[in-house]
Amino acid sequence: MLAILSPAKNMETAPRADLPLSRPRYLEQTRLLHERLRVLAPYELESLMKTSAALALRAAGDFAEWTDEGGDAAILAFDGLAYKHLDANSFSASEFLRAQQTLRTLSAFYGVLRPLDAIRPYRLELAHKPDGESLYRFWGDRWYRDLYAETDTVINLASSEYSRAVRPFLQEGDRFVTCEFLVYSKGKLRCLPAIAKMARGRMARYIVQEQVQSPEQLAAFDWNDFSYEQSLSDNHTMTFISRA
Repeated sequence: MLAILSPAKNMETAPRADLPLSRPRYLEQTRLLHERLRVLAPYELESLMKTSAALALRAAGDFAEWTDEGGDAAILAFDGLAYKHLDANSFSASEFLRAQQTLRTLSAFYGVLRPLDAIRPYRLELAHKPDGESLYRFWGDRWYRDLYAETDTVINLASSEYSRAVRPFLQEGDRFVTCEFLVYSKGKLRCLPAIAKMARGRMARYIVQEQVQSPEQLAAFDWNDFSYEQSLSDNHTMTFISRA
């Protein structure tokens, strides 16, 4: 079983000399994307990424300095809500190795990343189109083939933007189980994006620490008053509700 996460837009340097870093497996594709992106001026990146001038300038600097050598563990380099609640910095050595076997991050720039793959800061989302080419088209079915070469069961803790790069290629017999985290708000069940990101990170942590082997074991997850709701779940979706 594998669990997939989205990357975070925010990144930080996170040197850890004690970790056995690995090399990303799609560096050939990453180099191709880098060649397209490093020649763009900040104002062009601002338009491409629909972001602020300050963030575009930073992105240009990251691409100018990027190299395929060195870097920090992906699981520590991403700095969004999901990764703060995954809290991998507190993992033991054995938990880092278990995460390497169990978790994957889907990256528009690097492809499918293992937690200990060494990466450098970048800014690129699947919705962006370098040279006008869709990144969904660029990556094609590589992510699907990578994931299902290792397992027949994937736990989807990624956003729809990233899981959409896998779903179209699913075949009969592939198990792709999405975890939904809903809260009662104004009398209705809603998915609140910030809370959902936090819950996905905690679920990923739960998978690593509890050595979860199957989707059924996830029903015991109970962080922050979330509990499994069988009536809203099926073979493709596991729904967790917080009534707090």
